[in-house]
Amino acid sequence: MKKILGILSLAVVMMMAAVPADAQVKFGLTGGVNLSKMSLNKMPELSSNNRAGWFVGPKVLVKIPLVGLGADAAVLYSQRRMNVENEAGESASKNYNSVEIPINLRYSVGLSSLASVFLATGPQFGFNVGNKTWKAFDPKDLFGSGEEKFQLKKSNVTWNIGVGAMLLNHVEASVGYNFGVSKLAKRFGNEGGGTIKGNTWQLKVAYYF
Repeated sequence: MKKILGILSLAVVMMMAAVPADAQVKFGLTGGVNLSKMSLNKMPELSSNNRAGWFVGPKVLVKIPLVGLGADAAVLYSQRRMNVENEAGESASKNYNSVEIPINLRYSVGLSSLASVFLATGPQFGFNVGNKTWKAFDPKDLFGSGEEKFQLKKSNVTWNIGVGAMLLNHVEASVGYNFGVSKLAKRFGNEGGGTIKGNTWQLKVAYYF
């Protein structure tokens, strides 16, 4: 699966580099809401719930005339809220701050001269700019749950799938799902091991100048 997504990522980047000279290029700003839920591996005693965060940053849109194909890319400051819950019912959450670079291929269909709808998909490369460790829960006595410690990765890769609409060639609204490809964090100091990946629903708006 990772090899396939790696090949697709390379294809997306190469296609953006091969944009024809007559392509339409727009620059803008985008922002929105992250609704994140951690995917926990080898940690059956823990679960995760949805938590809200946000993102904002500049964006570029490239459209190839007539054929409906295009691409977009952005540089985003993103805050996702990580959450885990233990068997005792205790919940622990932490902000994950990162710089995210999504690069998507798009296919658009015009409904009229005023509006169009589009599908988009592509890789997203994230770089941690916050804390490197997370100590979840307070230490307990012999009858308590104890402390969970996670090492947050310096970088990670996710994949975007989304659908949206463009109005008046300037205003864009979309919804997408961003699922983890590589690990976001690794548990340490625990014989059971375990890793975390981040999966996020995103509500997005953008304005192109």
